[in-house]
Amino acid sequence: MRISIIILFFTISFQSFSQNTFSYLGTLILSNNIPISFQLELEEQYGIVNGYSITNINTPDATKSEISGLYFKSDNSFQLQETQILHSLSEAPLNTFCYINMNLAFKGKFGSKRLEGTFIGNFMDSTQCASGKIFLMKKSKIEKKIKNIKNIKNKVEKNYYKKYADTTLIKRTEILKDGDDFTINWESNKVKLYIWDANQEDGDKITLKINGDIILHDFETENKRKKIKYQLKDGENIIEITATNFGTSPPNTSRIELVDSKTKYPIITQLELRKSAIIKIVK
Repeated sequence: MRISIIILFFTISFQSFSQNTFSYLGTLILSNNIPISFQLELEEQYGIVNGYSITNINTPDATKSEISGLYFKSDNSFQLQETQILHSLSEAPLNTFCYINMNLAFKGKFGSKRLEGTFIGNFMDSTQCASGKIFLMKKSKIEKKIKNIKNIKNKVEKNYYKKYADTTLIKRTEILKDGDDFTINWESNKVKLYIWDANQEDGDKITLKINGDIILHDFETENKRKKIKYQLKDGENIIEITATNFGTSPPNTSRIELVDSKTKYPIITQLELRKSAIIKIVK
């Protein structure tokens, strides 16, 4: 019995000694220099790594993803990948999420190590959706400076959008509620419109009119995007979206994407029953 207890003690001690935890916080820098806040929480044992990542920390798009991978002691490096979405505040459908694969290594002197490296992001169908660099520091060392980091991040994003607002291909998402209208200056002669339910399908129904023409009547939105093409007239064109059914989870919420040549306008409508929102296209 005594021998068994001693063996068990050393086994538990060895297993505890072999397990390492890592908590790092920092930034993903996309290839177009846009920063995204990023956190890694990892556990490593015998070279096997498991844990989770968080992107867009403390924002409406915050997303927690499962992480798995390998740790190589010989050069203090990691090969990691996001395997699935654990939780997200974003209303985007899961098949539009970008899963990242990382190659990271420790940098700097002992006591102030950083994790740095590169990443490539892919959609669920393996199509590449992003790439860039990763810069992380120990979470414990920078928690006191998070307010300063947020201020710097906001300043960088503000300067980026100010500089590139007129040339970016994807505009900022507009949220339209009861009675709202949104005007867009248009270049092409046609509009390509996509409409879908980005959340759980719950029976939301809408009626869509363009210039008074009923395009969709009492249409139940689904996760699959409905595509519509429409020939525009010169001057002002009116797109009207009306909620005709709440579904099981009010309000009536739809995701809409308008495409003008290469420019995309993402829109979210949040409507009460029989209320409408207006989009005005001026060409």
